[in-house]
Amino acid sequence: MIKKMKFVFAPFALALVLGACSDNEEPAAGEETQAPETEQAPETEEAAPAESALDLPAEDEVVAVVNGEEIQGKVYNSVARQFESTLAAQGQDPSTEENLQLIQDEAMSVVIGNAVLLQDAKEKGHEADDAVVEERMEELKANFEDEEAMNEALAETGFTMEEMEEQLREQLVYETYLAEEIDTPEVTDEEVQTAYDGFVESSEEEAPPYEEMEPTIRQSLEEQKSQEATFARVEELREAAEVEVNI
Repeated sequence: MIKKMKFVFAPFALALVLGACSDNEEPAAGEETQAPETEQAPETEEAAPAESALDLPAEDEVVAVVNGEEIQGKVYNSVARQFESTLAAQGQDPSTEENLQLIQDEAMSVVIGNAVLLQDAKEKGHEADDAVVEERMEELKANFEDEEAMNEALAETGFTMEEMEEQLREQLVYETYLAEEIDTPEVTDEEVQTAYDGFVESSEEEAPPYEEMEPTIRQSLEEQKSQEATFARVEELREAAEVEVNI
């Protein structure tokens, strides 16, 4: 089953564009392929299945209204396709009735969650730095052979270049909001030790020494607490929000 998303914002259309890039390009002989260096939501890096079982709305259909802001079908569709790909990559059948409902529910939750977070961020005055947006746009373009290849990949998602830039801008807004507005509890040494002890007990092989694993465990716990704190903020914002779901 798909893990519950913790509403960690990512440029969803961007993930699909880069996926199209990797599907269409073949590396030169002797040349190793490298994953694009871009921030993704957890477990959403797989390309969508060739034949989708999803009943997706039209790209310009308003699938939800969050505090007066209309969410278009293409935004929802990009998230739903990534969930579908995640299930397929896990060896599950995305086309079952249960999984189709799961994909729909989770995709809508992520779309609404990201909307309320970004709205709160903008209300609190968070803005993206134009220079950083331009820099990230150039990094995105560098993943393609030329502008024509990028436009073809964009066409597959239904997003324009201007909308992709807006997604990158929203990503930056989210990052500053997360850093400045979300209070994440500190990870204690006791928590790290407890996690290590649990790993040792469950591992079938001899575990590496604590000193070797401590940085990795601490980072994992920090990310977990950050996600939990973000999820709690989303729940708080959703309770106060006016949300209309149309699909």
